[in-house]
Amino acid sequence: MTKIVKGGNLPVPGQVWRIAVVRRAAGGEVPEVDTSALLLDAAGRVRGDGDLVFYNQLTHPSGAVRLLGRVSIEDDQVADWLEIDTARVEPAVQRVVITASSEGGMFGQVPGLYVRTVSAGSGEQLALYEVDDATTETAFVLGEFYRRDGAWKFRAVGQGYDSGLVGLAEDFGIEGRDPVEPASVEPQSLAVTKTTDPVPSSAQAASPVDTPPQDAAPVAARPPAAAPVGDPAPGIPAQAAPPSPWPPVSPAASPAGLFGEDFPEFVCTGNGRTDITVDVPLPAGFLLVDSYRWGEGYFLLEAVGKTGKGEKLLANTTLRDYEGRMLLRHEGRNPLRLRVGSHSEEDWKIVIRPISAVRPLGEGAAGRGADVLLHTGPAGELVGRLRPRDDHAYFYARGYEPDGSDHLLVNEAARRPKSSRPLPEGPLLVAVRSAEGDWTLDVGPVRDEGRRSGRFWRRTR
Repeated sequence: MTKIVKGGNLPVPGQVWRIAVVRRAAGGEVPEVDTSALLLDAAGRVRGDGDLVFYNQLTHPSGAVRLLGRVSIEDDQVADWLEIDTARVEPAVQRVVITASSEGGMFGQVPGLYVRTVSAGSGEQLALYEVDDATTETAFVLGEFYRRDGAWKFRAVGQGYDSGLVGLAEDFGIEGRDPVEPASVEPQSLAVTKTTDPVPSSAQAASPVDTPPQDAAPVAARPPAAAPVGDPAPGIPAQAAPPSPWPPVSPAASPAGLFGEDFPEFVCTGNGRTDITVDVPLPAGFLLVDSYRWGEGYFLLEAVGKTGKGEKLLANTTLRDYEGRMLLRHEGRNPLRLRVGSHSEEDWKIVIRPISAVRPLGEGAAGRGADVLLHTGPAGELVGRLRPRDDHAYFYARGYEPDGSDHLLVNEAARRPKSSRPLPEGPLLVAVRSAEGDWTLDVGPVRDEGRRSGRFWRRTR
């Protein structure tokens, strides 16, 4: 066993590990301590409340992290045990953070606090980290398992918080809302079908961070052979735009004056890999980027910055006959440059449309994969549901105000993701960026329950 200090790290062989959070048992002036774990993405955030493993959620939906329970040991000490199976941790998860929180006191009142990591198979001890500098903290990030160059490592962190488990969890994106009850308000959905034929396989789209490729609806019909595009293409003339599968809103409801001005649609067709320069004048503001790829194989679309590096992922899929819509904010100072990456020579089409082509959210909407909708109503509660095609799925959406301010609207990872979050007053662009299945978004009245007063945080075990 190696004893490490705060900030120290060690390589972790890929296997099942057990982590003990050891300290003096509660009693007298020693407060109660609870152990938990958070599964974080590359941005250091949870994907939903399911990514917190604690006293009310003992097992992560993936089965990779479990809270095994508490045992008493010698010298009036207790240990909470966690188990992490690194082989089962989902690719989108980059860190598993080990935390502890106190109830009825501070960690300066908890003697003998340390973390011990052992192999679940052999019992071999990997590391021991003693926390010897606690004072007024009521929560601690004790250590973390993290990915580095395709392998796992363990690091002693020792970062304290004065806000308890709730405050610590909220810093990592946990909302702590109670599950949506079946009897909750269910406004009638506005069903919108992009195509007549459903996709039989799972589909995925790009999220703000590395996530599985996104779900999307198939293209209804294959067009004539695409016009090839040079590699790279310094400028491609605009072409007549095909009919959009997303019906535009009426001119009276158009958000063009708030989110972006109208402009002629830009269409480019080609196959294989290439760079594209959009040569039509694009005003500053939000744009809609519709992408289609016929056939199968890997397909990527990204906006490229001045240095030639990708800055915004717009499509990232292996789905056959892909179709998706993403939101892009253009500065308007330089020509928009896009890069198509493909591992096949299948035909593709890219269409840049103004925001006036967006469809309304209304009282509700349904779809599949990446899409953009316009909310023009009052503030409410946005209830999102995803019917995944696999055993586990990620559902993610954000809202954008005309000035670029954004709001997290959906962020759930579960077997059947379901979310209920506040929806700000319109106008608001609602961008569904990851939805591995068929989704619905329903708008209901504002809920009056508090974030911290519900059953989520109330101890049930």
